[in-house]
Amino acid sequence: MKTLVTNRHVDCHPRKQRERGAGWLTIMVFLAIFGAVGYVGYRVLPFYYYFYELQNQMEAAIKVASTETDEEIRKKLLVHIKKLEIPCEPEDLKIERSEGFMKIQLKYSEVFYITIAGKDYDIHRFYFDGYAEGKF
Repeated sequence: MKTLVTNRHVDCHPRKQRERGAGWLTIMVFLAIFGAVGYVGYRVLPFYYYFYELQNQMEAAIKVASTETDEEIRKKLLVHIKKLEIPCEPEDLKIERSEGFMKIQLKYSEVFYITIAGKDYDIHRFYFDGYAEGKF
């Protein structure tokens, strides 16, 4: 009678290590990417929020233009611009009025920068053109 010897215990350990999943270096790279995207979003999204907030204020100013002068509208908008910390000069705000029609425009830019070792590095400049027009 012959005995058949089988080796039921096969060491698959090297194969398991290769298929185990992402290594710590891969995880660190993905965390760095997600961290950078999160940081950029945290710093850039307010630019767009402030722009749309300014747009809304301009449109609201046009609705009440029949009861307020251009100077009153300018003062209110400049207060809101200062509150939002939008980088512009008061003379950049253009208000044009004709019979029952008004246009308000403000062009400005915001700079996304990073600070490394006390020095600022400009990454990108975002240009905005706030514009509203309508009848009052």
